[in-house]
Amino acid sequence: MAFQRVLYSFFVGFLSFYTLEKGIAVGQQIENNQKVLLAEWLQNSSSKLALNTAPLLSKDKEEQNGGSGKEVFSRSCAGCHQQTGAGLTGVFPPLAGHIPEIMGSKKAKDYLIDVVLFGVEGPIQVGDQRYNGSMPGWANVFNDQQIADVLNYVINRWGAQEKRSSNNLYVSSEDVKMHRKKSMTAYAVWTSRPKELSVKLANVPEEDLNSLIKGYDQSHPAKGIYAQYWEPIPMERYWNPKTFYHPPQTIKGEVSRTDCITCHKSVTPGVFHAWEKSTHGQISSIRQLSDQDPKAYKKKELEAVEKQLRDAGVLKINEHLKEVSCIDCHGAIGAQKIRHDVDLHMPDRVTCGSCHVKQFAESEAERKQKWPNNEWPQGHPSHAVDWEANVNLAAWAAMPERAVAQGCDMCHYQQNRCDGCHTRHSFSAAEARNPLSCSTCHNGVDHNEFENYMLSKHGTIFQVQGKNWNFELPLKEAMTKGAYTAPTCASCHFEYHGEYSHNLVRKVRWAFNPTPEIAQGIKEKHPWYQQRKEDWIITCSACHSARFASDWLDTADQAIFDGLKVQEEAKKVVEALYKDGLLVGQKTNRPAPPPPEKDSPGAFFQLFWAKDNNPSHVERVYANMWEHDMIQHYKGVMHENPGGFTYSAGWGVLLERYTEIMDENTRLRGWAKSKPLSDKKDSPSPFARKIKLFVGIAGSGLGAFLLSSAFLSIMMGKKKK
Repeated sequence: MAFQRVLYSFFVGFLSFYTLEKGIAVGQQIENNQKVLLAEWLQNSSSKLALNTAPLLSKDKEEQNGGSGKEVFSRSCAGCHQQTGAGLTGVFPPLAGHIPEIMGSKKAKDYLIDVVLFGVEGPIQVGDQRYNGSMPGWANVFNDQQIADVLNYVINRWGAQEKRSSNNLYVSSEDVKMHRKKSMTAYAVWTSRPKELSVKLANVPEEDLNSLIKGYDQSHPAKGIYAQYWEPIPMERYWNPKTFYHPPQTIKGEVSRTDCITCHKSVTPGVFHAWEKSTHGQISSIRQLSDQDPKAYKKKELEAVEKQLRDAGVLKINEHLKEVSCIDCHGAIGAQKIRHDVDLHMPDRVTCGSCHVKQFAESEAERKQKWPNNEWPQGHPSHAVDWEANVNLAAWAAMPERAVAQGCDMCHYQQNRCDGCHTRHSFSAAEARNPLSCSTCHNGVDHNEFENYMLSKHGTIFQVQGKNWNFELPLKEAMTKGAYTAPTCASCHFEYHGEYSHNLVRKVRWAFNPTPEIAQGIKEKHPWYQQRKEDWIITCSACHSARFASDWLDTADQAIFDGLKVQEEAKKVVEALYKDGLLVGQKTNRPAPPPPEKDSPGAFFQLFWAKDNNPSHVERVYANMWEHDMIQHYKGVMHENPGGFTYSAGWGVLLERYTEIMDENTRLRGWAKSKPLSDKKDSPSPFARKIKLFVGIAGSGLGAFLLSSAFLSIMMGKKKK
């Protein structure tokens, strides 16, 4: 029975302590009926768990000794904090080095007892590392003596020497008994954390809005480096309002804050009702939310916004924000009147960032990313520079069909605006957390992330159970309180070492599409790539074992290496055909692409432009191969959609394209060898063409003269003589 008790305690502790969502606990406090079920499972289980190498005390001896703190720690705490007390960087905070910091506070004993009894939930910092998890309370698992014992063990092993009494007892069972009466929440424990320990976190420099705006304005590409080659169509004023939007002239003069609402209530009722039901339209209701409400976290968000507006002089000291109305976003924050035909503008990132400074700073941080060997330009690929990626692409600027080209703008405008994810005019965070919100852009032949997610086991669970998930909760509470039973786009890509932000590129490894240069870095285990692999393992470890996560990433990498090998072999064949002048019509019927694009075999522009034999069939096949099929292969394996990288898409199609390219190579080269010499000269040199033309003209002139009446007269005269 002692062994079964150990298994039971370990199972309760391990499952409830920091397993899901980067140190966020899977469960709440363990209820009695759950304990019974777990006990039955243990009794019927034939599995054996190797907990640790230290011998465990029998139940009798443990009770006789008042409960061994070391044994309690080994079987219930070491799974996360480790036997060494080192924790797991970014996931589970260490005790070594942190306990002395806590012991330096006058409230150390009270705080430590509360943490073990009731848990703690909120951001903390140990050294330079931040943690943002949720440790559950153990009040329903251990008695007063056991909690006192484990605390004394921790303090004696890792605490400050001066705080240890001669009998090594710092916490008594009576201390624990008194604290147990409090019945605190984990969040309440975090708020009671000694101020000395929150100094480092508070001293994290706040982002300066003016600097952010200046950096954004200076880096914005406007029309891009190919501006001279294209002109915006009217729709582009909405995709890039910063550069192209001008207020309509249909309404002249001043309008007030109330005028906007009154008018749009009747003119655009859909817009009005979306705003009316939004957080912007119901600011006061946020302050009245109870702490148990899923949206209660917005109270802190609102306080941060109000502080920003007070600092900016928009709000007076102690004044509260009453609403965020039409005029605040489309005119000026806090304005009472604007000139509709002069001041009206379409909100952009700066508009949103002027209130939501933290989120603005996070998203702008994406542009700082640097690849180790310049595999991609700085900041790419990311939402923060997606408009730049668009307008600085020669193929896009070269397209004469601007109405079609602006289809790219419809997704590549996140650099300009925030409503690609937070759809106007409800601007819902809950909507943005739902995988469906990502589907508008992350679908299709060259970025089919959504299709692969939905057909993966993760996506299947979302489709079956997602209706029961609460997307109103912040991502850090998605699994503990939001009932998520699988990850989502946001819960994986927003997460970094247990925290969530709008910087989505801190774990990027393969970028938008795999390249041999990236593959080389991963194969050589370059530290930059290795660190990002470890970062993903931490993310995946919220639901899987670290070993499983590592094995899957290695498997996915190898599958991508295999795909690149096929692609690169095909690339060499197509480039050789182009170099040898053997592509169909290459010497007789191949116009150059429109500027600024330059001709190249199997290039990106050949997916969006075609004229005569540019591209030839084999080039278009290769363009599909590298820009569609290879990317689908990569996206399929990384999102764990079996058919997405083996048969329906990815590998199977890559081989189909490969086969077609090899057949074309054999056919074109065979045709070149068997073609008669005269036929091969289907494109004579300019000099030869001039000689041929001269001979032709001379011959025609001579023929005409021979047939002329003068020549005939001469000939007839000779005959008469």
